[in-house]
Amino acid sequence: MATLSDSSVIQPQGKVGGFTFYKLNGKIIMRSLPRAPHKNGTDPTPLQKVYQNRLAEVNSYLRSLSRVLDFGYQNFLDQKTGVNWAHTNVSTKGYNHQANPRINPAFLQISRGSLLGVEDPLAVRTADGISISWKNNSIEGNASEGDSVMILLNQPELTKHHWIKEAGRRRDLQALVPLDAENLEKEWEVYLAFYRTLNLKKTMISDSMYLGRV
Repeated sequence: MATLSDSSVIQPQGKVGGFTFYKLNGKIIMRSLPRAPHKNGTDPTPLQKVYQNRLAEVNSYLRSLSRVLDFGYQNFLDQKTGVNWAHTNVSTKGYNHQANPRINPAFLQISRGSLLGVEDPLAVRTADGISISWKNNSIEGNASEGDSVMILLNQPELTKHHWIKEAGRRRDLQALVPLDAENLEKEWEVYLAFYRTLNLKKTMISDSMYLGRV
């Protein structure tokens, strides 16, 4: 707060810039206005920081999987990219800024579609890699024993993944993902989905399933 001299040529009143001017006992008083809360990137509120961090972290988490996600969401790419489709579920359901890690991999869906998905899958370690098995549901719904199997092993901490697009057929009831000595030491987030190519422009895909960290 400051008092302007009576001899000042300018005798402002009201709000000017970041100050307010008013008369008190015949004198002009200048007082700075309180700072309004910023709603921009230069001085975000704590809640805005949470949203900004969530956006950046989920984008970083998914960016390296863009090719996998574009395949898994190929029937919906006229609306948005595969990363954007996956981002919605992860950011709204699978992100907790107070957790460690903040992103829950169980909420990552690498594919979406109407094909009947996997039933009772199980992923286990072997001496050679990761073995995945599932129940035979080839005669149920729109499933077919010849449906292709795709498997994703994701290591988000290292931004590394293995995508096996042709890991076998639904009728096989199991698939082995071989790993070399270096990758055998790592833990992997495991996902599985079925798909069936109908023609050059159309592929049926199932919703993916998360099999856990193995």
